[in-house]
Amino acid sequence: MLSPVWGGLILGLLMGIVLQRSSFCGRAALVEAFEGGDKVRLRAFVLAMAATLLGTQLLSGLSLVDLSSTLYLRAAVPLLGLVIGGALFGAGMMLADGCPSRLIVRAAQGQSEALLTWLVFVLAIMASLDGVLAPVRERLAGPLVQLPAASLMGFFTGVPGWSLAIPLQILMVAFLFASARDSGGQDLKKSLSGALVGLLVAASWYVSTAGADEFDVKTTTALAFVAPAQDLLRFLAMERLGFPLKFGSASVLGVFIGAFVSAVAGRRFVWPTPPKSQILRNLVGGVLMAIGGIQAMGCTIGQGLAGVATLSLSSLIAVVSMVLGAWSANRLLRPAVPIA
Repeated sequence: MLSPVWGGLILGLLMGIVLQRSSFCGRAALVEAFEGGDKVRLRAFVLAMAATLLGTQLLSGLSLVDLSSTLYLRAAVPLLGLVIGGALFGAGMMLADGCPSRLIVRAAQGQSEALLTWLVFVLAIMASLDGVLAPVRERLAGPLVQLPAASLMGFFTGVPGWSLAIPLQILMVAFLFASARDSGGQDLKKSLSGALVGLLVAASWYVSTAGADEFDVKTTTALAFVAPAQDLLRFLAMERLGFPLKFGSASVLGVFIGAFVSAVAGRRFVWPTPPKSQILRNLVGGVLMAIGGIQAMGCTIGQGLAGVATLSLSSLIAVVSMVLGAWSANRLLRPAVPIA
C-alpha cells in the first residue's frame, strides 16, 4: 500500500494532466454561467461535483473513509468568516484569472504571471495564518456559530448519505442533459473530464489515510489547494527545520509536475508577456484568494467538490458565498475578465 505522500504525489500527477488537458476551472465555469456562454466548463464542473459526491458517499457507505473527522463536518463554525471569506475568494479568483489549481496549471504551462500570482497567494496564506495578516484573519472570522447540523444528513436521522446523494445527482444529470442539448452536444470530451476530476477528488479521501503508518495520526482529507500550498512552500524552503512533505503538499507538487509534463508533451508550454495592469490585478486577486480561502476553509475544489460531497452545511454556505463574490467581481470588472 502506497504511503499518503506517494499516493498524494501520484494523484496530483494524474490531476495535473487532466486539468491541463481539459482546462478545467471553477472560475471559468462561473464566467460561462454569468455571461451565458456555451457552458462547456460549467457542465464539466457540475459533472465533477456529481462524481465526487457519488464516490465520496460510496467510500463512506462502505466504511472505507471516516468523513466525521474531516474539517468540513463541524456544526460550530465561524459563520461570518465563511461568508466573508467565500466572497473574498470568489472575487479574488476573478481578479487573479484563475482559482488556485488553475494558477498552478497556467504556471506549469509557462505563464510567468500565474506563477507570480500563485507565489503571492501562498505567501499571503502564510501571512494570514502566522504573520502580519493574522489580526485581519482573526477579526474577519468572528465568533463560532452553532449551525442546526454539521451536514444535510443531520435533518434526516438514520438515513444513509448515499440516499440523499442520489436525488442531488439526478438534478445534476438533468442539468447536464438540458445544457448539452442546448449546445448541440459539443465538446463532450471536455465535459467528461469533469468526471475524472471528481473521481480523483473522491479517491483522495481514501488515499490520504489508507497507507498511513499505524503510529501516525491519521487525518482524513481530500485534494485541496489552499493550506497544502503553504505546506509545499515550507517543505521546499525549510524541510530541514521540520516541515516534511505530506499528502496535501505532495498532491500540489504532483499537479505542478503533471501539468508541466502534459503541457510540454502537448506543445502548449509558452512564455507570454502580460501587460503590467493585468499583473497588478492578478496579484491583488491572489491576496484576496489567500485571505478568503483561509476564512472559507477551502477553494473551488476543496470546498466546491470535496466539502460539498460530504453534504456539509458549512461547505454549502462557503460555496454560495464564493459564487456571489465571483458574480459581484464579474459585474464590476466586465468586460475586462477573460475566461482563462
